[in-house]
Order: sequence, then structure tokens, then C-alpha cells
Amino acid sequence: MFPFLIKAKNVFLDILFPPICLNCQKYLNALADADLTRTNAKNTFNKILCDSCYSSIKINNTLFCPVCRARLANNEKICHFNSPYLLAAATNYDDPVIQNLIHYFKYKGLENLSPILGEILIKYLEDIFRNSKFIIHNSILVPIPLHFWREKQRGFNQSKLLAKNIANHYNIPLVENLKRIKNTDPQAKSKNSEERIKNISGCFEVKNSESIAGKNVILIDDVFTSGATMDEAVKILKKNGAKKIIALIMAKV
Repeated sequence: MFPFLIKAKNVFLDILFPPICLNCQKYLNALADADLTRTNAKNTFNKILCDSCYSSIKINNTLFCPVCRARLANNEKICHFNSPYLLAAATNYDDPVIQNLIHYFKYKGLENLSPILGEILIKYLEDIFRNSKFIIHNSILVPIPLHFWREKQRGFNQSKLLAKNIANHYNIPLVENLKRIKNTDPQAKSKNSEERIKNISGCFEVKNSESIAGKNVILIDDVFTSGATMDEAVKILKKNGAKKIIALIMAKV
């Protein structure tokens, strides 16, 4: 279909079914952004969020301690030195806009939110690694895996979709050798951190340690709550020879 016909069709559809902001439910300025042939991030945001909701998202600018959640000055590890990884949380889960984006992405099957969330992660990374000793191009990306049956039920692995955005932007390898071998209950169902640790214990394995050994790893997931899932994944990666590990998270609780 010719571009002008695509534009005309979408203008017509926007008149009949005006798009609304995913967060506040207000009507978007559809006619100003009707050209779907553009693929820049700002245009993508305008299709999903109003300017007010988009500008309200607060992106963090530091790394965090995964144990106490303290901000790390100059992105250096200054507390809980026994932790085998650093936490890179792009946003906080108490942000209602982020909550809605993740909810629709993860539980409502809106895969088209992946570029939006990916753009937030990239903005965060650009700020973090600008003054950091950690060089992202010397790293590999490893998404937290879903069990085969869970991924089949959902239709996609949200962590893998987020990782693809980062891999494509920085042109670095996405390695999927971390596998989930136990179909555990969703961590959200666990009542406390002890139940979460017990639920997730022994659920991961690395299929090919050569792809991990000696590599800096950026381990990607959507939400960091108790840290039990990330702790278990890091333990297995370290066992298979991973060097420095940064846990990249869309939002921390």
C-alpha cells in the first residue's frame, strides 16, 4: 500500500476510533501523529501516551545496590561488597505510568510497547555508562528466561523483547543460553522473600558455559522486587564463569 494511502487510512480510523492515552485515558492528538511510516521513538510514544504522561516518567541516573537499594555515588559499588552484581534500575515501580506500561506489556499481550520501554532503558543506559568504567560494547546481553510452557502461554518473553532493543541499539550479542528448567509459580504469588527464594531455587541452568565464561554480562528483566530471581540467575552465571554482572531492570519496587 502507498504511504499516502496508509496515512489516509489511519487518519480515517483515528476519526472513527480516537486513540486514548494508555495511562490517563485522555484522547491523543491523533491527526498530528497519523503518519505511521515514521518509526522514531517520540512518535511511538505519541501513539501510546499523552505528552503529560510521557514527560512525567522519572528515569533514574545511578546504579543501585541490589541488597539495600541505595544509590551508588559515581556508579561505584560502595556498600554490601559481597553482592556479586550491581542493580541498574531505569525507573521505579511506584510510577503509575510505568506500572501501566509494564502491566499492559506483560499481562495484556501488547508487544508493541517493547520499543517504548526499550527507549526508556536506552536513555537510562546512556546516562549511566557515560561516566562509568563499565563498557557496554564489551558485554553480552542475557534475558531472564521464561519456562517453555509459560512463554507459550504468554506468546513471548518480555525480557527477551527488551533485550532485543538494547542489542539492536548497541550492536552487542544477545545470548540465550540461560534456561529455566523448572516451571515455577509466578513470583508475585509468593507471600514473602523466603517463599520467593524457595520457589525460584534451582530453576536455571546454562546450556553452553563457553558463551558465558569470561564475559561481562548485562542480565535483563522487567521488574525487580525481592531480587530472588535475579540472585538465582546471577549465581548460575557466576558458576559458569561470568565476570562482572549488571542486572538491568525496567523498574525496581
